[in-house]
Amino acid sequence: RCPRATLVRESKMVRLLATVLCALLSCAEAFRPAPRAWGGHVAARSSVRMAVSKGDLVDAIAARAGVSKKMAGAVLSSALDVIVESVADGNKVSLVGFGTFDSKERAAREGRNPQTGEKMQIAATVAPTFSFGKGFKDACKRSYSASVATRTLNGHEAP
Repeated sequence: RCPRATLVRESKMVRLLATVLCALLSCAEAFRPAPRAWGGHVAARSSVRMAVSKGDLVDAIAARAGVSKKMAGAVLSSALDVIVESVADGNKVSLVGFGTFDSKERAAREGRNPQTGEKMQIAATVAPTFSFGKGFKDACKRSYSASVATRTLNGHEAP
C-alpha cells in the first residue's frame, strides 16, 4: 500500500467527519420549520421542537460536503461505530468544539423496587457519558438568544 494514498483517503475522511460534526451542530436548525404567525404574534422557533433522524443528517452531510448520500451515510455510520467501539473499550473520544464521549463506572448500590418497595441490590455497571463542548454550547446559546429576540414583538412577549 502506498502511504500517500492512505493519507489522502484519511484526509478526505477527516474532512467528511468535520462536515458530519458541523451538520450535527446545525442540522436541527436547518430542518426546523419557519415560525408561524397568529394573532399578530410570531411564534418563537424554540417553541417547535423536532427530532432529526439519521437520514436527515445524511442528507445534510451530503449537501454540505458535495458527496453522494451513500458516501455520507457510510462516513456517518463509520464515525459513530468508531466512537461507540472506542468508548466501549474504555477510551475517551474528544471532539474539540463538539464534546467528549466517555464511560463512567457506577458502583453497586442498594435500591428499592418501585412497585413493592422492597430493598434490592443493583449491580455495578459502566454507563456511557457525553459532555458538551464549548462550540456546541455556544451554538445553542446563539440559537436560544435568536429565538428570544423573535418572541419579543412590539414590546410584548409572544404567547
